[in-house]
Amino acid sequence: MNVADTRVLLVGSLPFDTAEQAFRAVGQSLGGQVGWIPDGEFGERKNWVAMLPEVIYSKHPDLAETLAPPTQTMEKPPVSDLPPPTDIDGFWNFRIKPDRPLRFDDLLYGRVAVDSYNVFRRLRDEGIVPSDARFQVCLPSPHSAIDPYFDDPDQWPAVYAAYLDGLEREITKILDTAPATDLVFQWDLANEFVNLGMGEANVMKWWPKLTIEEKFERHASQLGTLGDAIPERALLGFHWCYGTWGGWPSVAMKDLEFCVRMSNEAVRRAGRHVDYVHMPVVREPDDAFFAPLDDLDIGDTRVFLGIVHHTDTIDAFRRRRDLARKRLRAFGIGSVCGYGRVEPEEVQHILNLHADDANDL
Repeated sequence: MNVADTRVLLVGSLPFDTAEQAFRAVGQSLGGQVGWIPDGEFGERKNWVAMLPEVIYSKHPDLAETLAPPTQTMEKPPVSDLPPPTDIDGFWNFRIKPDRPLRFDDLLYGRVAVDSYNVFRRLRDEGIVPSDARFQVCLPSPHSAIDPYFDDPDQWPAVYAAYLDGLEREITKILDTAPATDLVFQWDLANEFVNLGMGEANVMKWWPKLTIEEKFERHASQLGTLGDAIPERALLGFHWCYGTWGGWPSVAMKDLEFCVRMSNEAVRRAGRHVDYVHMPVVREPDDAFFAPLDDLDIGDTRVFLGIVHHTDTIDAFRRRRDLARKRLRAFGIGSVCGYGRVEPEEVQHILNLHADDANDL
């Protein structure tokens, strides 16, 4: 399926225990609407970047813990309508040990993706997954993966470099098994948008004290490297996220300004074609929320708007759709974020709702 014909984007996570469960559910419910399918981010990846301190950082011989939770696990906070706390000590913090050249030989993503792709290909051969569908690989951006856990900003450049170098090897592992024409690589940026949404305040006390414009430029600066290891025949996408840790959204944006500006920067800086961007939409937007779309300058890059809210009605979806159409003629749809932490019994309703909404575009 061509990117322009893809109506539905599944951002990444689904509440399944295996890739096969995710592929079968999506293939059955959304087979004619999706152009690529994620494996549901099952197992350790269920809590997104919270997997990294548990599975990677805490076990790395070149890293020292400076703060650790008593349970040695990252526990999801209770759902709250309150904004994120500011200037906290952190959850699970690390630093590079003195005189150690940090290197990540296994960040898990490649190993799991290879296994999931083999399942995907088998199910595609069996006709359960559409014959023209691709396999979607979701990767956390460097700032989302590093900033919440490394409490010495002077070490950030070295950690970013090691993380990107490690992810390039993960991508190579995947490409050694799957042809680029079967793949979609999606970069997920969440901590960046939470950081922007907090104005000049910070979640972590060690984050640099910057103006909003300085924050934006710092986070946009990483975009120039994220397409380097991804071949042109693979698709490249970006998911901008308001965060779900402790409930969605972690920070509610007043409008799509930062999503539009970051989309423009991604297309300008990526060094290769950006095939799509995803922008989350609050439940009750007004016309002003979508107004920044007037400044979108991304050529033929496909836009997916996160206007599917699974707890409301088709009429509410239509209201958001119609407001968006005043500013953007053509777009695909998705949820605001992934569904890894919803109850499994909700999934069929959620997928059916995506299909109904897509049919109403």
